[in-house]
Amino acid sequence: MTSIVQQLDYPVVMSRALDVPEFNMATFGETLSIERLPTEPLGTMTLTLTNVVIGSRYRIERQVSGSLATPTANAEGVAAGSTVAITLDYYVTGSANNDLKIKARKASSAPSYKPFETQTTIGAQDQSIFVGQIADE
Repeated sequence: MTSIVQQLDYPVVMSRALDVPEFNMATFGETLSIERLPTEPLGTMTLTLTNVVIGSRYRIERQVSGSLATPTANAEGVAAGSTVAITLDYYVTGSANNDLKIKARKASSAPSYKPFETQTTIGAQDQSIFVGQIADE
């Protein structure tokens, strides 16, 4: 993970990018700030899908690009139960990476259900989404 570090190197403020594991406060002297890039996650949160029809496929994607939310290994799967808890990365407030589209559908075996789709914006707090799937008759 890369961060921006600002140091006071009298009489000038110097900025440089570095990897977080490289960060050692003892080597910096007077550090003014450490900032993450907008594309770096701030942490993880749990998105819980409730009332999911067992056997439904779900997919969590970014609204802007349609790419899978990160970590991608968690962003799609098949519901083994009616509640699915998904750990996802969240980003700085206002980042488009926090705007997600949630899709669910059960069509692989009877009874089938119509595609369900909703949108949400995530942040540091965990969220619960009610999935209202409708039978496809």
